[in-house]
Amino acid sequence: MHRLPLPFTLLTYCGYWKPTKWPARSIKYWLYNVYSAFMVLLLYFFTFCACIDSLISKDLKTMTDKFSLFISVFGVCLKVANLFLQRRKIINVMNILLTENCIPRDEQERIIQKRNDNYARKLTIYCEILNESAAFLATVAQYNEFIRSRTLPVSDWVPYDLSLQKLYTISLLHQTIGLMICANTSVANETLIAGLMIQAGAQFEIFCHRARNLPALLLETRRNIESREDFKKRCNRILGNFVEYHLEVYKFTQTVNTVFQYMIFLQFSISSTVLCLSIYKMSTIDPFSMNFVWCASYLCCMLTQVYLYCWFGNEVTLKSEKVGDAIYEMDWTTLPTDMRKDLLLIIARSRRPVKMTSGHIVVLSAKSFMSIMKITYSSYNLLTNSTSK
Repeated sequence: MHRLPLPFTLLTYCGYWKPTKWPARSIKYWLYNVYSAFMVLLLYFFTFCACIDSLISKDLKTMTDKFSLFISVFGVCLKVANLFLQRRKIINVMNILLTENCIPRDEQERIIQKRNDNYARKLTIYCEILNESAAFLATVAQYNEFIRSRTLPVSDWVPYDLSLQKLYTISLLHQTIGLMICANTSVANETLIAGLMIQAGAQFEIFCHRARNLPALLLETRRNIESREDFKKRCNRILGNFVEYHLEVYKFTQTVNTVFQYMIFLQFSISSTVLCLSIYKMSTIDPFSMNFVWCASYLCCMLTQVYLYCWFGNEVTLKSEKVGDAIYEMDWTTLPTDMRKDLLLIIARSRRPVKMTSGHIVVLSAKSFMSIMKITYSSYNLLTNSTSK
């Protein structure tokens, strides 16, 4: 898991990802199971209270306020469930990056890999700062107002009496911790998917580098091997590894898309709804209040989640298109005739670039992001017009 350590570390701290290296019979293995069960119950009870609270709201404004936060929390619950259900597949996806072909072989490939690893790491840190800031503004920053009005950050409904100070304090801490956990889990999930897209792009970059260096590798092989028969065998082995790596890169991207496509579609649906409701809410409250600042930060979080998928999905497509160009740019005159024919097949394959999708419906691209923004704005106008009548 060393390619994307930060997302898995966040999930481990939240209780939703048991480290793969822990032995099954160790004490920490079983203690973590208990901790994980506790954190799952905490999250789902937190979500249940938010659901009931949004359903019993008496007016549209209160319902939209409650519902916009509830569906985000509900989305986190589904993401956690997906992590448990897809755990084995996620491990297999990460193991593809540790195969011999995917490991950097020279200094230039190590530079490419390191640059993309650092990119994924910084992305996780920035998203963590953004989401935790939003969670802080929604909870701790408004504690004075909550205590004064005897309300709670997310859900004012709980299955017990809040008139007792101890129960109110416990509920306030529970919802604060619950929202922080949701923020961490959401960051880990989004940056894990985005990080895997970054790694897919890195593998395409490395493949293009190897394609450009293929003639030089064959020339060096020819100098070291005198026998024509041995040279031919060596060329076939080199080409076989080259084609195998090409297939592994495509397999990796397809597996990532298969494992996470429905979670991406879920996030698209949730974020579009939350964006619409958040904009509507911001238009009805004081722009100089803490509530407005919290709504603005929450809106930024939702925009970032959608943007990450669209941007990095688009990057994977663009980098996969460069495969054919990299092969075409190499020195073809030094290659054997049989190898040229085989490389033409790779060029033909690259004419169909990789496209990351959201539930086989939306292709992740910059164009898709703009389409979602237009749909969100249209929904906001519809909601505004319906409430003004």
